[in-house]
Amino acid sequence: MSAIGSHRRIALAVFQKFGLAPFRGILPPEVFKEAAHQAHCAPRRERPLIPEVVAWLMMYVGLQTTSMTQGLCRTWGLLRVACPWLHERCVSEEAFCQARKQLTLGFWRKLWEHLVGRFEARFAPSLLWKGIFRLLAIDGADVDLPNAPQIARFFGRPRNGKTEGRRPKAKLVSCCSVFTGFCFAFKLMGKPFTEHHALKHLMRYFRRNDLVLMDRGFFSLCGHLPYSPARSAFPHPALRSAGRLCQTSACSR
Repeated sequence: MSAIGSHRRIALAVFQKFGLAPFRGILPPEVFKEAAHQAHCAPRRERPLIPEVVAWLMMYVGLQTTSMTQGLCRTWGLLRVACPWLHERCVSEEAFCQARKQLTLGFWRKLWEHLVGRFEARFAPSLLWKGIFRLLAIDGADVDLPNAPQIARFFGRPRNGKTEGRRPKAKLVSCCSVFTGFCFAFKLMGKPFTEHHALKHLMRYFRRNDLVLMDRGFFSLCGHLPYSPARSAFPHPALRSAGRLCQTSACSR
């Protein structure tokens, strides 16, 4: 989690110093338009809070530790440099929240797919070990969540005996490139679920010639996944098509 915090501080510093230009070089406007079109949430009429503007507002506000109002006001000035059609006056929290609801989960998934594809197309050689294997690592970490009733009901709060924690927590399991640190896929789950549940979701992203490193927490992998001895020694078709699975106590640490 310290690494996540350091990356967030770096992104915030870049945003505040250089504005939106470096990030727009990674995710240009046409990517947001295509993601909104694919997710069927593209606006039917022209309006200032288009998906791209709302997405950048959400990302910057998410980096802030201050209130939403302060985050919106700070971001609005940075956005107007790149998006001159925006009004001088910042939108209200209510207008922002209404526009945010229009961005479906499918939109964010499509946007993530675009980001992963663009990263891999540009840095493909840097991901490979010996020029052949895409070296990945899977690991999990506990994440503190906002202390909101709906979030607490969904994810739950950790318990220590009879005492319940003050803040809800979730388990974040990610599949990252060992050489670049880029996260190709992740799964956010409630605390009652184990990393094995996340692995079932992440396996769909494995490819042939992937070398996947996992820590000793996955020692009972074969006992948690469907097994077909008549087909293969691997417990799941996604693992048969993937390259190799290596268990190590030093994974991503």
